[in-house]
Amino acid sequence: IGLQYLCPLPHRCLILADMVQRVYLGNLDPRCTKEEISDECSRYGRLSDVWVARNPAGFAFVSFEDYRDAKECMDGLSGQMLGNQRVKIEMARNQGGRMAGPQSGGDYGGGGGGR
Repeated sequence: IGLQYLCPLPHRCLILADMVQRVYLGNLDPRCTKEEISDECSRYGRLSDVWVARNPAGFAFVSFEDYRDAKECMDGLSGQMLGNQRVKIEMARNQGGRMAGPQSGGDYGGGGGGR
């Protein structure tokens, strides 16, 4: 089913669909690499983006091509060890009207994070 059938304002629904496809990973081992996170998360579906915070370290945003894969990743990785720490994972959500986490093409230096 396409979004045009589910939403009377498709441009707004596309924004919501993007939010739902993103997961927030917290309590990450600061030594976890983007590749390690990608490898773990890609077991649940195709990824469209992985962004790992480095200053401060300890969290990441992973975007999936399909919201069902994001949900499966959230269910599968919640509380699991990634590196030397148990990862906290939840669906990314909006804060202050902005998209959760960075999107390509913008400046996100030093912001308050988007969980």
